[in-house]
Amino acid sequence: MPNSKFLCNPDLQFIIFAGKGGSGKTTSSAATALFLNKIKPEKKILVVSIDPAHSLGDSFSLTIGNKITHIAKNLQGYEMDANELLEKYKTKYEKIIKEIAERGTFFDKEDIENFFLMSLPGLDEVMAIIKIANILNSREYDIIILDTAPTGHTTVFLSLPEKMENWIKVVDMMMEKHRYIAKRFVGKYVKDECDEFIQSQREDISKVKKLLIDSKTTEFVPVTIPEPMSIYEIKRLIQFVRGKKMSINSVVVNRIATGDDKCHFCLARKKEQEKYVNEIEENLAPYNLIKTPLFPEQIQGIEDLTLYGEILFGENGNLPYPASNRGLSKMSPFPDGRAEDLLEKNLKLIIFGGKGGVGKTSISSATGLRLARYNKEKKVLIFSTDPAHALSDSFNQHIGNEFTLINETDNLYALELDASKMLDDLKEEYREDIEELFDKFASSSEAGVDIKFDREVLGSLITLSPPGLEELMALKKIAELMKVSDYDLFVMDSSASGHLLRFLQMPNIVRDWLKTAFRLLLKYKGLINLSKIHSIETLLDLSRDIRKIQEVLTNPHTTEFVMITIPEEMGVREMEDLSSALRNLKIPNSHTIINMITPLSKCDFCNAKRQEQQKYIQSIESKVNDGSIIFIPLFQHDIKGKDKLNELAEIMFSNR
Repeated sequence: MPNSKFLCNPDLQFIIFAGKGGSGKTTSSAATALFLNKIKPEKKILVVSIDPAHSLGDSFSLTIGNKITHIAKNLQGYEMDANELLEKYKTKYEKIIKEIAERGTFFDKEDIENFFLMSLPGLDEVMAIIKIANILNSREYDIIILDTAPTGHTTVFLSLPEKMENWIKVVDMMMEKHRYIAKRFVGKYVKDECDEFIQSQREDISKVKKLLIDSKTTEFVPVTIPEPMSIYEIKRLIQFVRGKKMSINSVVVNRIATGDDKCHFCLARKKEQEKYVNEIEENLAPYNLIKTPLFPEQIQGIEDLTLYGEILFGENGNLPYPASNRGLSKMSPFPDGRAEDLLEKNLKLIIFGGKGGVGKTSISSATGLRLARYNKEKKVLIFSTDPAHALSDSFNQHIGNEFTLINETDNLYALELDASKMLDDLKEEYREDIEELFDKFASSSEAGVDIKFDREVLGSLITLSPPGLEELMALKKIAELMKVSDYDLFVMDSSASGHLLRFLQMPNIVRDWLKTAFRLLLKYKGLINLSKIHSIETLLDLSRDIRKIQEVLTNPHTTEFVMITIPEEMGVREMEDLSSALRNLKIPNSHTIINMITPLSKCDFCNAKRQEQQKYIQSIESKVNDGSIIFIPLFQHDIKGKDKLNELAEIMFSNR
């Protein structure tokens, strides 16, 4: 019987799928696009990915890329390159932005060249959603389906319109000085292309905000799986989205265990999931829950996605899977361990990274426990930089933004770094410093209008910081701890690979921005005593430390990046992209973990899964020329709490 409540609004134009990495966002987006294309043949549909690590083309088994690509009938696909949109924006508006900056500040042409264009707050992603809004308004497509990045970065993305409004406000403030002077000395002010630019930006952002909250045309679809971390993240995401006044009617619950009831592994997995399915039903009762089964094989290509779409929309309750044990003779159990040297190396920083949903947090946590046990004389700190922190859930104890001793350990501490709060605190301190200094200046002199406007512009300067500054502050915090604290060893649970790459590439961008910002501040040294601004000293320290941070990341004697992947097409693709970037950035990587390998058994369901995984395991082995590969099986139960994490550690480190 069809699910009449799922995406049933006939006026829907914009559908957004979001959730934790590995929950099936891309698969759900692609399958929904195909199903709607089938039942609404008169509608033109576009499915778009804005995840920096695109996997939409992989899902369809097609090459899509940064161009609108035909998929089927009236369905097109688009893996949006937000950076290219930003470059086009710069080309179009660079001259106008420079003109505004010249009119409103002490900038000279050298200062202006890159400052504002570097400062745009996540503008590449803002451009992406403006592009979507413009496509809808053009009526070129009737329905757009959006495949987003993992949870933490989706919340950041949805907050960008407000940040862009702040940027526009500062730009308009600079123009206000020019308008005032023109009125005072010429008697009137005539609007020009700079005013038109500011107005057009306001209209674009207003258009985006209206689109996101229009319940008649827009629906947000959270996607989760019956695992505690995914449930925790989806509850937070729903709360955030509701706070943005966006419409949610349905929640997709993917990968509900099926398989053979005679199989011990399948039966244990079902039993483990029951409590989480019940939790979802209780906590998300107000929503229409769309439950889909765990497939024995990867869902990839038009045929698989069509079947999945029918199940998603309730038209097909059957789940076929192969009943053959062909190829099993070629497969054998994998050896445990091969990560022992991570215990023995005299490292300072171990970074775990990979695609969303590959088990980074669990593996990071298990490694932290084993490092602390093996090196009892050392203090170990595990920390998270992912906006959707999951360390608390992994260790089954509250951690937060404070150094927390992990229960039943003497030397393992954890920290969920709140980089946003660190940056917000710095911004607030900076604004207060500027206000105080200008107040002192105004009380001791005849301050004119120029000082009034300069106070506002200089006070707003830090709001124009580029994306990545907060992440860099988090890494600076760790670099400081590595230098002066009594922690001996640091384990980093990173964000999903697409945003991790952006994070690792940020130091150069932020360093250039800081250099330009300091040149601007020096123009005001005749008006105010910059040496007394503590927040500027903090920024100067950050600028000095960037090179040190880069040295830490690229030092093979102190740092090791551990790649985590899973035996699936998308996992392998993202592993290749991340490996290439690490080589270019000269970040050492000599360990690769293949996680979630289905154990061998006599169960047809399990063996169908394992047979499919085998080709990806062989592909990974062929690509890892140097270094070791660590094989980790799929567990029957969720890896949560110290006992389960130690069980995982025993596999990784051969009981050491």
